[in-house]
Amino acid sequence: MLEVGQEEKILDAAYAVIAREGYVRTSLRQIAQEAQVAVSQISYHYENKEGLLLAVARRVANRYYDYMQLFLKPEMSPLEKGECFIRLYQEVLENDPDLFRVLYDLVGLALWSEPVRRQVREIFAGIMDQITSDVFTKEMMGKLGSTYSGETLAILFYSGIFGIGVQVLLEPDNKTITRSLEALNVIFRVGEVELT
Repeated sequence: MLEVGQEEKILDAAYAVIAREGYVRTSLRQIAQEAQVAVSQISYHYENKEGLLLAVARRVANRYYDYMQLFLKPEMSPLEKGECFIRLYQEVLENDPDLFRVLYDLVGLALWSEPVRRQVREIFAGIMDQITSDVFTKEMMGKLGSTYSGETLAILFYSGIFGIGVQVLLEPDNKTITRSLEALNVIFRVGEVELT
């Protein structure tokens, strides 16, 4: 088995401490202690705390994309992929909530830091592109008969998932919130119900 390099140890520690404490309450000293390295090693590998945060952001993006590849299968229909995105969020919120704690922390920090904002926008653009190309395809949009674009419905869909995810983290014992993710399937039912 390969030994984890110092850079990876620092990144693992930063991810763990930020997930546990939040970025604002995390110090380089805590990260160094968790990684069992000198604080100077963090500066050597990542320059400063923000540089380390950007590396953590890339890790969050990679973990999320890895989950998407694990869940989404090419043979799935667009509807199945939409339902799969919802199940993905449910499972990851239950089994790997640290991923979302760090992601939501990054979003808050993106409001105040241009480099973090660029990184978070890149993460979101990747997710939105995947949802648009896999779920809100021309075929799906034809079935839905929606006057909205696929990109618009992808934004609505992901915003719903993202917002419910925040609520789940705030009230982890409230299973009604987690189950409400399934209600997002209503987007795929547009046009099925006629209003009289």
